[in-house]
Amino acid sequence: MRDGADGDEQSIRNAAGSPRARPTGGVRRVKLDVHPGVRVGLALENHLAPLFGALGIRCSRAAVTERRSKPDFLFPGATQYRDPAFDPLRLTMLGVKSTCKDRWRQILPEADRIGTKHLLTLETGISEHQTGEMQSQSVQLVLPRVLHETYSVAQRGWLWDVRGFTNLVLSRQQP
Repeated sequence: MRDGADGDEQSIRNAAGSPRARPTGGVRRVKLDVHPGVRVGLALENHLAPLFGALGIRCSRAAVTERRSKPDFLFPGATQYRDPAFDPLRLTMLGVKSTCKDRWRQILPEADRIGTKHLLTLETGISEHQTGEMQSQSVQLVLPRVLHETYSVAQRGWLWDVRGFTNLVLSRQQP
């Protein structure tokens, strides 16, 4: 799902106040203000939470699922996830990793009821081989729109931006 607007990065900045983008050689870098001792991934989660709240998106953070896994965000929440009568097609999971490397696979066992796992990252230019593996494992990569330009044209058609992701979650939370 692609959304034509590039307001996702701006939304993150407006909602949380501290991420900044800085042009470097035609590519913007997103900078997160991180206090000493705080994982960058946790800082990114802390910036996303106010965005979701501002958009009226219901979610649980680090809710315990199968095998004591803890997805970063579970939409609409842990209660709905644990309710076998709740339609799994209305559930969404988002893993958050500032960089992926091979760690993207860590999200695979985190929510058995959810078929497609979403992964938000700030990593630029992941190889086509890696994104192909993600696709084959039903992992949908989500990036701020400004980072899409660091991916190949073929990959860009598959990437989602933050706005597209939030629109999906909102549509699933409609009664």
